[in-house]
Amino acid sequence: MLAVNTDSLIEKLSQRKMVNVLVSVYDKTHLVDFLNELKAFTDVNVIATGGTYKHLNNYNINCIEVSSLTNFPEILDGRVKTLHPAIFGGILARNMACDLEVLEKHKIPQIDLIIVNLYPFLEKAKANLPLSQMQEFIDIGGVSLLRAGAKNYENVLVLSNPGQYEEVLSVIESKDSKKINDLRLKLAMDAFKLTSYYDSRIAEFYDTSNKDAKCATLEIELLSLNQSEGIKLRYGENPHQEAYYLPRTKSHRYNFPPFKQLNGKEMSSNNVIDLYSVINILSEVRSQGACIVKHNNPCGVACADNLYDAYLKAYNTDPESAFGGVYGFTSTVDEKLANSIIENFVELVIAPDFTDEALKVFASKKNLRVLLLDNINIHNDGKHWSIRDLSEFGLILQRNVTDNIGFNDFKLVSGDSLTAKEISDAKFAWGIVKHMTSNAILIAKDENAIGFGIGQTSRVKSVRLALAQADKDAQGGILASDGFFPNVDNIEMAAKFGIKVIIQPGGSIKDDDVIAACQKANIKMLITNQRFFKH
Repeated sequence: MLAVNTDSLIEKLSQRKMVNVLVSVYDKTHLVDFLNELKAFTDVNVIATGGTYKHLNNYNINCIEVSSLTNFPEILDGRVKTLHPAIFGGILARNMACDLEVLEKHKIPQIDLIIVNLYPFLEKAKANLPLSQMQEFIDIGGVSLLRAGAKNYENVLVLSNPGQYEEVLSVIESKDSKKINDLRLKLAMDAFKLTSYYDSRIAEFYDTSNKDAKCATLEIELLSLNQSEGIKLRYGENPHQEAYYLPRTKSHRYNFPPFKQLNGKEMSSNNVIDLYSVINILSEVRSQGACIVKHNNPCGVACADNLYDAYLKAYNTDPESAFGGVYGFTSTVDEKLANSIIENFVELVIAPDFTDEALKVFASKKNLRVLLLDNINIHNDGKHWSIRDLSEFGLILQRNVTDNIGFNDFKLVSGDSLTAKEISDAKFAWGIVKHMTSNAILIAKDENAIGFGIGQTSRVKSVRLALAQADKDAQGGILASDGFFPNVDNIEMAAKFGIKVIIQPGGSIKDDDVIAACQKANIKMLITNQRFFKH
């Protein structure tokens, strides 16, 4: 039986008294090295569970088995081994007379340091094993040990992953009581974060294993955010802001991240957000398409018979705004296109493929980010929540309650049937405007976005900007609006520029007036009955 020592951990370390260490790990990486280095600073009693005990003995680390302390064998094939008062009493005892008397009475050694990591449920979940197999990778005792040690962090150091070993040794070597106290709190927080995340992923797996489940619960979506599985970005919206790029949850349908970086400096959060806009828009256009995004809004989108012509159409819409933009393509980028792209300053290029010659061209620009897109087609199927953080004001949580409507759901309320070309351009225009910042107006013709009105405080201003950019090319074009028209002045402006088709959600008290204005101007109008505000 181990002797009961009621000194605090800091006293034990400073006076080189015996420290009791409980070890129960699945991942044994660097464990032997850690324990050997710990012995250089203080005397150590190691208490270990079955598999860990055998591993340490193989490396000549003196230790006792948990069953020797509890006087009870491991049972149920190792499922139950540490769940015992002799273990949890030693972990949860506070440095106060009443608790220490209990330890003395029952000859329970105080546990000073816990080294525990969990069964690899998170890793095994990636293999899409059935629930019956995944149940065997759910850790019970390990989670309980971590939570108990973290709860009593004033008296216990809790190590929950091998990546903490080096920092712990450094702080112990310093014998600085403040650093040790700060470390105990930090390690406790790490332990609670891990167990919370671990349990949320288990709950999610149970939920998504139910084939009748329509979506994971909101709580699971929120709890499943974990920096450890994400990518630390160069910075956030601004250089003084820290940012991470995270996968949603286990239900993320694609490899994360859904691209491979082939060239250039590390990504910032703005790059990722702009990239998401590019991919959303490209998913709306046909095979030979190009899109240029700046500050999360398109400034050029076009389709053509070949990718190079599509790029030229997109770029020439607004070369000034394209400066420093994010460029996306629906098919393979070749050497000719690559040479044209690098004539300008570009932040990022993404495509599903690149020729070897194109990559050599891009390699001449060491900072230019070049990304190979995974096979992904983004769509909002209503299963996922979007989260908007309003700081102390709260959170906005949002998801679709109905599916996004398509062109066949639109209602023609002015004019005769549309021509094949008008239908093609109308689909193109609506697919883009719904990804623009409100108030949003898009002018399109020949599957080319030729006029943008973005983010204005009045719709008439957005209409005016889009028409002014399109200018004479607006003649015979399509005007798409993300929200309804509150008055006929928008229609009158569109008529002066020769717009032939307008697409809008409808829903204004002036709908009848707007429709009448279209009929008078010989403009065809489609009502979508679905608004796409984006703030």
